[in-house]
Amino acid sequence: MNKIAKIIIAIIICYLSYFVYGIVKIAIYGHSSDWETCKQYMWIFKDSAINSLVNPPQKFLCYSAVKKRDVHNVFHYFHHDIYTVIIWEFKDLGNTDLNKVAVNSNVNLSNIKFHSGEILHSDSSTPITINYGFAFHNALNINLDSYSKIDGTFEGANYKGFYGKINKMSFSDDQGKHQIIFDYTPKPYKTSFSPTVFLLYKRRQSFYVIIINSKHPFKDASIINILNLQ
Repeated sequence: MNKIAKIIIAIIICYLSYFVYGIVKIAIYGHSSDWETCKQYMWIFKDSAINSLVNPPQKFLCYSAVKKRDVHNVFHYFHHDIYTVIIWEFKDLGNTDLNKVAVNSNVNLSNIKFHSGEILHSDSSTPITINYGFAFHNALNINLDSYSKIDGTFEGANYKGFYGKINKMSFSDDQGKHQIIFDYTPKPYKTSFSPTVFLLYKRRQSFYVIIINSKHPFKDASIINILNLQ
């Protein structure tokens, strides 16, 4: 076998190894799409709100991105307007103290790159980039960039949150390392930041991040009245 043939074979082996490695990482760390799991989270909504979880014309629609230790669910709530409701369960954060979860403003979230990861809602105006194998070690921190604005805060016995506008937001671990990035920046087909109600919620020995987005600014956090936050 001549030298050129050996080089070609070596290149092919390297390419195949990289390809297989990528598939293995997706299988281990990636979320799988599911249209049924989200229905297991209907209990978070009040009974009076369930009939409004529709996608006009009156068709129920929700979907999930599922992993063993976290489940990302998306619902559409219709009442005078259409709201996108994300309910994201993080099972490993069940022991997290809500009072110790920091919400940091004016954080530089530009040019954050993960060595490997996945993007949820990659074809939407609000993609979410996730670091493969992320872990928070019971010390979640919320980070907002300088273009994001908190208009008000609220809290209850087992939840706390804020409402305002989000440009970019990240979840970081106990070492301050970013693990999940939300990119709500204006795009050619999206000309403004996302009006958002954001809350952290603990129940059933688990931890939930709930994000409600609207096309119109929130004057207060009354939209959380659709949720069963007991």
